[in-house]
Amino acid sequence: MKSHTNKNYFKYIIGIFFAVLIVLGIVAINSANQKLVHNDGEQKNILEDEVEEIDTVEEAIEKPKIPPAQLRLNTVFFGDVFWGRYVDDWSKASPLSFAYPFSGLDTFEKNKEDVWIAGLECPITSTYLSSKEQDSTLKFSCPVEYTPEAAKWFEAFTLANNHTDNMEEVDGFAQTKANLEKNGIQYFGHYDNSVKKDICEVLSFRATNIYSDPTHSNNDTTAKHIPIAMCGFQNIFRLPKEDELQVITEYAKYFPTIALPHQGKEYTYKADSLQQTYNRRLIDLGADAVIGNHVHSVQNTEAYKGKLIIYSLGNFIFDQQFSAQVTQAIGANLDFLFENDSDLQKYLEFSESCKQFQDSCLEQAQSLKLNKPKFSIKYDIIGSDNSKKLTKKASDAVFQGLKTRTNWERTKAQLE
Repeated sequence: MKSHTNKNYFKYIIGIFFAVLIVLGIVAINSANQKLVHNDGEQKNILEDEVEEIDTVEEAIEKPKIPPAQLRLNTVFFGDVFWGRYVDDWSKASPLSFAYPFSGLDTFEKNKEDVWIAGLECPITSTYLSSKEQDSTLKFSCPVEYTPEAAKWFEAFTLANNHTDNMEEVDGFAQTKANLEKNGIQYFGHYDNSVKKDICEVLSFRATNIYSDPTHSNNDTTAKHIPIAMCGFQNIFRLPKEDELQVITEYAKYFPTIALPHQGKEYTYKADSLQQTYNRRLIDLGADAVIGNHVHSVQNTEAYKGKLIIYSLGNFIFDQQFSAQVTQAIGANLDFLFENDSDLQKYLEFSESCKQFQDSCLEQAQSLKLNKPKFSIKYDIIGSDNSKKLTKKASDAVFQGLKTRTNWERTKAQLE
């Protein structure tokens, strides 16, 4: 009996011993697993740190800039702008004051275009005539206080018309140019074509980069400016001489060149033979487009040698209200697309300096023997209506009438 008891006791001790070994084994395995998990976490953290470091290095390395394939310059040419006489009276009666003449222009969605150019048909002077005085003498003057508001909309004005010398007794033409410069508005042209050095001027406008690969659209944010030649002719009191017309030829050799003649019989719908002769002559001499005005109404358009001629745009901002003929007008939309090649790059190097009046841009192009940039133009027109004493975008019905009057669809088809 005693022997049997001792055997059981021995088995019991052996069982406890193996149980302890199993428990110790389990503890050892768990400890090892925890260590592995800890080490694996450390390894994972190290790998994540290395990846972040690589990303940081890649970000620090500047990605190569892809140059744009083309540069776009979307321009709109509007008719006569005048904030004197009764426009000034309307503005003084409005709580908008000097901003009033321009308060309807947001209907044109200018953010879709780059540049607005128009004809300024008055001197901007410190001396000012009342509306009755301007009406009786037909001597125009525009108060200087409107100029900062005009600068919010217009990048350039042509001064080649029969009213910019109306305040000559206070040197109004010089004051006009000074006031435009002060407000960052470029200008060109002269009321006297015999001042040949002022007929044409190279202006510079900011363009938009166009990329062949859309993913690079935000890769190059450097502003580019395109130099364009503008030539104004005042042909009211006498027609220009051949040597005055030929001024355009030198500019057209090197720059895209737009001619803006001020000419024609007032309040007519169709250009006369003299308008046609002189406008076509400007194309013959190298102009890439001719956009005329003066007659206070919209006239016909045509394609001549594959280039656009608009004989009259009509009144854009003006105080004439006696008929729809003088309140309805068009804007000429010329959308330029320049090939960004080595020729254009040479122009971009000095284009910033072309913002100054009587700059040396033509001389620079001549000395460098530059080739005229390669470009194409898409054409369209915009309808405007300044009835009820405020300029705004024309209704569809008015615009359709203007398209019919100008023969626009036919002209556009010939241009394309």
